[in-house]
This record gives sequence, structure tokens and C-alpha cells, in this order.
Amino acid sequence: MNDVSIILVNYKTKDLALRCLESVYKKTTDINFDVYVIDNASYDGIKEELEKQFPNVKFIQSKENNGFGAGNNIALKIFDSKYAFLINTDTILINNAAKILFDFMEANPEIGACGGNLYDEKGNNIHSYGVFHNLKDLFLKTFFLRYFFPKNEKRLKDKGLNKENLTKSVDFITGADLMLRKEALDKAGLFDERFFMYAEEAELQYRIRQAGYDIFINPDAKITHLHNKSPKKREHMYYEFLKSKYLYFKLCFGTKNNIMFIKYLIILSTISKAIMHREAIFKLYKYILKDGDEKC
Repeated sequence: MNDVSIILVNYKTKDLALRCLESVYKKTTDINFDVYVIDNASYDGIKEELEKQFPNVKFIQSKENNGFGAGNNIALKIFDSKYAFLINTDTILINNAAKILFDFMEANPEIGACGGNLYDEKGNNIHSYGVFHNLKDLFLKTFFLRYFFPKNEKRLKDKGLNKENLTKSVDFITGADLMLRKEALDKAGLFDERFFMYAEEAELQYRIRQAGYDIFINPDAKITHLHNKSPKKREHMYYEFLKSKYLYFKLCFGTKNNIMFIKYLIILSTISKAIMHREAIFKLYKYILKDGDEKC
């Protein structure tokens, strides 16, 4: 069994993925690791380049692009290591992040997931962790009441930058650099594949916490994130963002008695944007209204 399996999901980011892998093999030392690259039906030539440049990579071609979580699940179902280290193709390891996080997890068996500090190309701290938004937060934001509740507002304004370089417990680590304990995955399950992208890592780590594990950020591990370099279709991605928001609240906080309440709050929270994003909003309404009222 390896110490760590490093997993990348590619969708039309061949050059970024190759640059990321170069940093992986250059920076990762003193642990046994293997690397998986899942191509989400982009067929962008990455397979041929991997054969030339990184022949030891375990390449898997997916015939469909079912999103970030589903792509990672392909490897998570078969990897044979103590930990899985998920990194975006648009990341570059600054230091021996995989080893640092591996040692940290080994020393703290109560931690189910962790990640490092993320930086932009100029070396500035960027979003590295997130806060679980609950139904009270959704209600306050929908009706513009959040500013009357200072504790909620302070928590919601946390941008996850970790400028203080603290090693601390957080709600969840961003999916750009997420190390997962296999034992925790066995208890909590894998990514929910109803998410295409956005919030899938939050929902998974919510289940990891429910399974009894803690989540930590360790700033000793440092990674550059070349944010927003992947191709995007504006309205489609906005729809996926809104759908994921709905799924997050439904799966994490939904019960048979409050699913309709969640649906109405999500619909009300998007009405003001229905003109600017009418294609995405109406698609969301159709999805919500057709979705069953069961929790899972």
C-alpha cells in the first residue's frame, strides 16, 4: 500500500495538468505515492502527452464528463493508499505539500481531511477553506437580515484566506488541494455525483465531520492555485452553482419536514437575479420543482 495517491481530474486543461504534474514529481519526496489522472471526456491529447512525459501516471479515460466529484470518484473507488490527495490541474506545488500533509495526518488520527494554504501567482493568500452555511444563514441572506445578527455575519464574511498562517480546525477545505483519509471515506462515502461542480467538497466534508472526524488546514503545505483558468460557459456554470447550493442545503440540513422550506428559500433568493441570469434561473426552478422531497 502506498502512503498517498495523488488524483487529478482533467477537462480541457492539458497544459495546466502537465505543469501541475511537473511540480508533483519535482516537489514530492520521502513518501511512497502514485498518481491518477482522470480525463473527463475532453480528449484533449493529455493521454499521449502523459505517455511521453509521465509514463508512471495511472491514466483513466472517462467516456462522460459528469463533473469534478464523479471524476474523482473513479479513482477513489480503486486507489490503494492510506490517503488520497486531490489537487486541481491548475495548481502548482510550492513545496513538499503531500509529505507535509501526510505527516500531519499520521500524527493526528482524528483528522479525516486536511489541506494547505493556497496562493495566487503573486504569492497572495487566496481562498483555502470554507464555512458551512446553515439554514439560518440562508434565511437571513434571503431576507437581507444578516446584518442584524453580528455573529452570523462575522462567520459568513470569513473568506478562508488564512493570512495568519494558523494550523486550525475549519469547516471544510477547498477541493483544489484536499487530502482525505481512506478510513474516513470508507465511513462517510465518496462524492455525491448529483453535484457537477461547486459545493461537492463541502457536502462530502460535512459527512466526514458527521462520521466523527475533524477537518484542519495546515499552512506549512503551500500550493499555487491558478484560479479560473479552466474553460467555462457562463450561464451553464451559474446554473450548476445554484443547483449545487440547493443540493448542499438539502443534503446537509434537509428533513422531510423542511425540504419545501429549503426549496422556497432558494427560489426566493434567486428572484432578484432572474432577469440577468434568466436561462440559469429558470433551469434551476425546473430542477427544484421536479426534485423529490426525500432527503437523499
